[in-house]
Parts: sequence; structure tokens; C-alpha cells
Amino acid sequence: MIIKDIIIDGKIIGKSSPIFLIAEAGVNHNGDLAIAKRLIDLAAEAKVDAIKFQTFITEKLILKKTPKVKYQKENENDDEDFFDMVKKYELSQEDFKTLKQYCSKKELIFLSTPFDLTSVELLEELGVSAYKIGSGDMNNYPLLKLICSKKKPILLSTGMATLKEVKNSIKFIKKNRIEDIVVFQCTSNYPTPFEEVNLNVIDSYKKEFPGIFLGFSDHTLGIEASIGAVAKGVKVIERHITLDKNMDGPDHKASLNPSELKEWVKSIRNIEKALGSYEKKPCNTEVEIIKIVRKSIVSVKNINKGVFLTSENITTKRPGTGISPTEYFDIIKKKVKAKKFIPKDTVINRDDLEK
Repeated sequence: MIIKDIIIDGKIIGKSSPIFLIAEAGVNHNGDLAIAKRLIDLAAEAKVDAIKFQTFITEKLILKKTPKVKYQKENENDDEDFFDMVKKYELSQEDFKTLKQYCSKKELIFLSTPFDLTSVELLEELGVSAYKIGSGDMNNYPLLKLICSKKKPILLSTGMATLKEVKNSIKFIKKNRIEDIVVFQCTSNYPTPFEEVNLNVIDSYKKEFPGIFLGFSDHTLGIEASIGAVAKGVKVIERHITLDKNMDGPDHKASLNPSELKEWVKSIRNIEKALGSYEKKPCNTEVEIIKIVRKSIVSVKNINKGVFLTSENITTKRPGTGISPTEYFDIIKKKVKAKKFIPKDTVINRDDLEK
């Protein structure tokens, strides 16, 4: 099945296009606009395609008595309520307007994950070119329906979900007339142990959703999982970034620092090049090498005119400029004669043989 290309702010997500790389700033700005701008600088310097934030109004996102999850307790001050932790990372619409303008200046696509209905409208006013759905909202049909009404591409994370839930969410999105979808394999644990990454789910998604592009949200430590996802054929990869892993906040430890981000981008682009073509044929540089490294049928002794070529007077040696070794047994079986005198250690050509 041919999958239709998806265009996000002029960038193409397609079978033959480069992998679309998203630097996930998330809430690693710690509620500070200046830090958010520095994260944009970092993403631009690393040459990713987009940077993504998280847009929410805390009171519309979470009840005050909601407990923290385990990784948040480990990575953040455990004495602080979940609501209070989230509230301090909240940015205003004016902040996001500033960040979007700054992204344009840096030639970087601005994306953000909305966590509530009001935040969808705030992002729509800013003119976002696509919507990312966080794993926690992949089955939040009221939110999905509103986002679908905006007629923009949807990037759907599927952490914590069963295959049935993913199928149902995609069915719901398509029912609401959105076909431009990227489905992300994701594990909602920060950091994700390698044994929980489950890159093979990407193969399952290929089978289940042949008309949809696939992505990967990488929450591991290191860059190996992302490289594996590239080899599996994903077209979008998202990775959290930070200025410093030791900063306060729940996501910094599972994020890439500036040097790691640059290495991540470089490695992915190299793997893309290494994947190359689907057609098995010699590369341009191999065409000349073939002439030297492959072998030809050669004489191992002087062969007089009219003498049959046999295993006693021919063998195979480099270079590969003469008759291919694939014809060795046919020449012997068909009792081919020398058309003229062939000196010892000579590459044999067709002109040297009788028809």
C-alpha cells in the first residue's frame, strides 16, 4: 500500500524523505521562558526538524489530590503535590506566542502537546501545523474529537496502550476525517529500561496499520533505541532534551544534554544513509572494484590453437576483466577450443575461443 506523504509546516514525512526529528522540550524549561528559548537554541544547533512543548492549564488537567507516579517521585521532590509540581511548569499563551515566533526566527517547527480542550484552542490561535497526542490522552475521545476538527496532521503516542486501544483510537480519528496520522511506539516510563522498549511492536504496527507512518518516542538512556527504531523503518522520532540532566524536574534525567543531542542527530542521519536503497545492486564505487576483486577464467599453462579448455589448463584468478567463473564448468562441458595460442597466466576473453 502506498502511503500518502504528510506535510508539516513545509517539511515532508514520506517514504523517501529524511526522518522527521523532534526535540521534546516538554516541561524541561521548568516554567522559565529564558530556559525555553535556550532549549530552542539547542534544538536549532543540533539541526532537528521541530521542537515540541506541552501546553496545559493545570486546573483543567489534573485534580488536586492526584498522586504522582513512581518516576516522578524518584526524579522530583516527593514532598510536593503532583498538582503543585505541574502548576509551576505552566506557561501562558503569551509565552507560547513568544516561543513560536522564536522558533520561526531559528527556522525550527514549533509543536506542542495540548492536555486539555482550552489548550487546543490556544494552540490553534497560534497556528500550529500539527497536533501531538500524549500517551495519557490517546483514548481521550473528547480531546481527540476537538483536535480532529482542526484538520491538522496528528502524531499519536501509544504508551500504556494495548493494541486494541490503539486500533480503536485510530478508528476514531479516521472516523473524524483525519487521515494524516503518525503512530508512535512509546513506553511511558522515564527513563525506559531497554527490556521495556519493545521495538518489535513497530513490526506489529506495520502489519496492523499498513497505510500509516510510524514513529518512536524514545525515553531510554543513550541513543541505541532510536537507532534501532530507524532500522525498523520509523519516519518520525521524538526525544526529550535538557540543558542539564541535574536540573530539578521529573524529565531531565531521561533527556539528552546538548552534546548527546548532537550525537543523536548525527547517528540517526548516518544510519539513514547506511540503510540506502531497497534495490540490491553494485554501488557506483563497486563497479570499478569489481574489475579488480572479481575473478576471470585464466590459463595456467600455454594453450595452443585448437586445444580443448580443461581443468588441467584453466583456473580462476583476479582481475575480473575476462570471462566470468560462472561459465567455467560450461566451457569444460561443451569442449570449447582455443581459437589461437593463449600464453600461460593470461586472462581468457571470448575472442580467444572458438564459438
